[in-house]
Amino acid sequence: MENHSLPLELTREILLRLPARSVLRFKCVCKSWYSLISTPQFGISHYDLAASPSHRLLIKSKDFHVQSIDIDARLFKQSIALHFLCLPPPPLRPSDDFRYKYGLLGSCRGLVLLYYQGDLILWNPTIGVHKRFPNFECDLADEILHAFVYDTSTTNYCLILIGTDESQSDERRAEILIFSFKTALYVPFKSFYFPFKCMGDKFSAGVLFGGAVHWLVFTQDEDLPVIIAFDMIHNRLSEIPLFDHFTTQRYRLYSFGVMGECLSVCCSVRGRTSAEIWMMKEYKVQSSWTMCVVVPFYKFLNDRFCPICTTKDGEIFGSNIGGRLEKRNHKGELLEFLNFGGGGELFCFNLQSAVYRESLLSPNNEDEQQ
Repeated sequence: MENHSLPLELTREILLRLPARSVLRFKCVCKSWYSLISTPQFGISHYDLAASPSHRLLIKSKDFHVQSIDIDARLFKQSIALHFLCLPPPPLRPSDDFRYKYGLLGSCRGLVLLYYQGDLILWNPTIGVHKRFPNFECDLADEILHAFVYDTSTTNYCLILIGTDESQSDERRAEILIFSFKTALYVPFKSFYFPFKCMGDKFSAGVLFGGAVHWLVFTQDEDLPVIIAFDMIHNRLSEIPLFDHFTTQRYRLYSFGVMGECLSVCCSVRGRTSAEIWMMKEYKVQSSWTMCVVVPFYKFLNDRFCPICTTKDGEIFGSNIGGRLEKRNHKGELLEFLNFGGGGELFCFNLQSAVYRESLLSPNNEDEQQ
């Protein structure tokens, strides 16, 4: 009988260019495909070569499940874009009701970072694999800024922490700690002058852009928000202003992130019934801030929209604090929505939601960090 099977190397090149979920299904085809797809190097190559990577929004519900939603799919209740996932089980602690105690701290390269009662957990929701780092000694309180990142210079997943300290003197100071997931150890930095105040847990998660991590913080008078950037290569902080007429007396802030390959904020002029999405078109140039989208509040002030990201088609995917997910066009017009419930849990940088890219990278593969 003539053999029409493809050479394994050609099969590998085809599989590397398929979506992660399709590749996972092909593990069941035969033993050779299973062995090929299961290697750490295949997962790394698949991540690097993905022609059209898929992204999903992870939202924690009020039990130990989370919902994963395809950002690029249509939004409707029975959509196959919605998946229910089970969080990694906690260690055996009989007195704990763990269902409400997980926190989502961010995502990077397909891995989601969870926090549970002193433990850090690296979790890949796509392949259902996790790795636990117990006895994490830092209390993630309101006065701590954090960011889960991948440092390309050291090929290492890291958790960056900036904690403020006012106990030593009248001068407001801070300390940067970097937790390495490769060594499970801290890399401490010296205390330094920090004339800023955290804006609460909605803005405590950092935004990675252009090789630096960015946070939106208050100046000391709490009237003027600014962006601070931590350069991971040179390990230094810098300050980036918002547009020149921005003050909290005039504007109300809803979200901070990256939109259309630019740093962006969503806010509204107090007293008006619309939200504005501003983008910094040229990095670190204050005059380049541009108001790009105006989103009206249709029914009531609680109807306001918070952008999360853009889809492959250029639509703006976001959440409505009234309890639904929405897609809007570049004019701010509503295209489609999905009633979700939960109200304020759907703010885009609330700790209970995270956007992640589907990948085959495993948190247990040390080879992936070499």
